[in-house]
Amino acid sequence: MKTVGQILLIGRNSKNLSISDISIELKISKSIIIDLENDDIKNNSDIIFHIGHLRSYSNFLDLDSDTIIKKFKEQVSFNIKEDKKNITPIVENNFFKIEKFFAASLILIIFTSFYFLFVDERNNEINFALVPDIPESLEPIVEKANTFNNNYSKSNSLDKSNLINNSSAIASIEYDVDVATIATLKMLNPTWLQLRDESNNIILSKLMDKDEEFSYELKLNYNITAGNAGNILVLIDGEVRGKIGKFGDILDSFVLFKDFTN
Repeated sequence: MKTVGQILLIGRNSKNLSISDISIELKISKSIIIDLENDDIKNNSDIIFHIGHLRSYSNFLDLDSDTIIKKFKEQVSFNIKEDKKNITPIVENNFFKIEKFFAASLILIIFTSFYFLFVDERNNEINFALVPDIPESLEPIVEKANTFNNNYSKSNSLDKSNLINNSSAIASIEYDVDVATIATLKMLNPTWLQLRDESNNIILSKLMDKDEEFSYELKLNYNITAGNAGNILVLIDGEVRGKIGKFGDILDSFVLFKDFTN
């Protein structure tokens, strides 16, 4: 199907007319005639004048101007639709996507932190005390005694002076080696031990380690309280007299005497 421009060009050539001839006769500039024949007319503010020139041109060439004008309008409208298709697409702004992602991430972090801090309690294990309720604090307290760590000798024939020098703790600083009878408590396993004097003052209160010892003069009559009597070995002047009680027994305010044996 021929365009308006092609129809005009064919009509002009059939009459052996030049663009200059048309321009002079119709008082239309050559550029407008060229644009009409090249279908290079845009639908802008000058479209009314171009339609007027097109009607004059069509009538001059003895063409059906009404048909030419109708075809021209359709052709121009088609070009407008084509131009609309070439409109630059709108670029989507990714800022809002990033903002939404950041907000969602922040909410997730806050929720997770709250869960692990206040909700999740994985450590449900119940921790029991090593010994039943005892009215005194389990913090080590040593009064009127000096504590020393040493390895206990298995010999049962140690003399009093050697026993006093090697004991883990000596309750009395001033003593008579020839008169004093020394009691030694040796731990076979970790055991809580507390000793009080006759005035109920705390001499020792601590969790004793395995093989740890405590020695004192028997005449001081210390009250012994222990978490597990079966873990405490009793020595009198270096002689093993047996355990202070059975395994698992809780000892409360027990006093050792020189003739103790078990």
